[in-house]
Amino acid sequence: MTTSDALLPSLMEAAGGLGIFLLGMIIMTDGLKALAGGTIHRWLMRFTKSPLSGAVTGAVGTAILQSSSATTVAAVGFVAAGLMEFSQALGIIFGANVGTTVTGWIVALFGFKLKITALAMPLVLVGALMKLLSRGSVGRVGYAVAGFGLIFVGIGLMQEGMEGFRHLVSFADLPADTWYNRFRLFFLGMLFTLVTQSSSAGVAATLTALYAGLVTFEQAAVLVVGMDVATAVTAVIASIGSSVQAKRTGFSHLIYNFFTGAMALLLVTPYTLLVERMLPGFIENDAEIALVAFHTLFNLLGLVAILPFASHFARFMERLIPERLPSYLRKLDRDLLNHPSMALDALSQTVYDEILRLSECLKLRLDPRVRYDTSKLDEIDRAIEAIYDYIDDLHLEKESRPERMKLLEIVHTVDHLQTLCELCTRAPEFLHIELEEIDILRESVRQGIAELEEYLLERDWETAVAKSMRLHKTVDASARRLRADVIAAIAKKSVGTDEGSRYLDMLAWLAETIYHLGRITYHYRRSVETEEKSEKR
Repeated sequence: MTTSDALLPSLMEAAGGLGIFLLGMIIMTDGLKALAGGTIHRWLMRFTKSPLSGAVTGAVGTAILQSSSATTVAAVGFVAAGLMEFSQALGIIFGANVGTTVTGWIVALFGFKLKITALAMPLVLVGALMKLLSRGSVGRVGYAVAGFGLIFVGIGLMQEGMEGFRHLVSFADLPADTWYNRFRLFFLGMLFTLVTQSSSAGVAATLTALYAGLVTFEQAAVLVVGMDVATAVTAVIASIGSSVQAKRTGFSHLIYNFFTGAMALLLVTPYTLLVERMLPGFIENDAEIALVAFHTLFNLLGLVAILPFASHFARFMERLIPERLPSYLRKLDRDLLNHPSMALDALSQTVYDEILRLSECLKLRLDPRVRYDTSKLDEIDRAIEAIYDYIDDLHLEKESRPERMKLLEIVHTVDHLQTLCELCTRAPEFLHIELEEIDILRESVRQGIAELEEYLLERDWETAVAKSMRLHKTVDASARRLRADVIAAIAKKSVGTDEGSRYLDMLAWLAETIYHLGRITYHYRRSVETEEKSEKR
């Protein structure tokens, strides 16, 4: 039998093991995302108050979901929706790198040390039965359990395959102590991740090769560094043709990973020497643990080095990749439509922005001293059309009743917003009012809107709704009384019909305007309450 004949079965078995490992990662990640994805996303947003807290939540979220891409996409969505600053999102993105190292720890501690491959098959069966026979959370847990079992089935097959050609193939011909060969291994690691689209699979394969004695510790470390860097290359490729936020995220990840990778390459030899001096024989006896510890260490060091400069780095990326879209389209990221819950957040934030803009327009429209520019109203009208287009393309899951209720309230809000925009466009002329009572009412409405705007800015929805209801009752009662007075004045011939008609139009406009502003506040508050109630469950 030739060397190639002996090598082929082992190679096929190792490749099949890698495939099963990848399948297990996909299934487990899908199960975990279905089980905890929404909760993790809410945690990411709630606890990310700074780049540091973002890094911690990003690391924890990635460790739980076993998917750095899911965490990164969430961060992009939050920035696109205006729910967090880009510098805060950078913390999540950088922290996700640390979270990915958890997979290596699982493989090193359980895949090799505890020899649980024999238990993996029953895990797959149990998980599959849970998925087939149950729905809801139990079924999602089963899906994750089945994926977890497949991961170790794949590791077992990779081990057996690599054991088969331990004496036939080795990277020993590539000495790890030359920079030329380190770069060859570095790019080989990058290529592996680009082909498999999974750095976790690359780390698992490297750990298996190290356990089988096919590579030295230094070679394995350089391979892992290359795999770690390549995850960002994948993100950049995925961001081509995407939104500005996605591009900023992808290139930020790439720059950061190359910075961390360069530092890691310089640390390989010092780390090896330090561990051998402090723990003699540790690398020889527990090379897998030492490798995963190195992977975690250089990601942690990179995180510590970059976090103090996160805000500066964010401004640099914003200048490097500037925003060119109109303000009302910046949050309506089309890529987020693939993630309906985040698209709904972006939609909600856009509607909120337009409510504030229109309330400001109303204040100016009611001020006789201001010559109003209607171009702002034209832009709000275009924003409302863009919002409706986005709603048409937003498809929520049928099971997600809270999100559907939130969308319903947003649609009500936008409907009244559009009517109010039209009213503001055709507002009557208030510059020369001879009837003092109407002038006083106009000014009280303007001041009421200014007060309401303060509550909206503070997101004090309960007070805002109460204020809008009181304002509507006051204006409605005053408008009715003044309408009767104007009609009586027309009948007595003390006011001309043309002038009286103009006064009546003003009163009707004021009452209708405040009515729609109140309905906007009411329905938007309902959309926020729907979201808050679902988070408490």
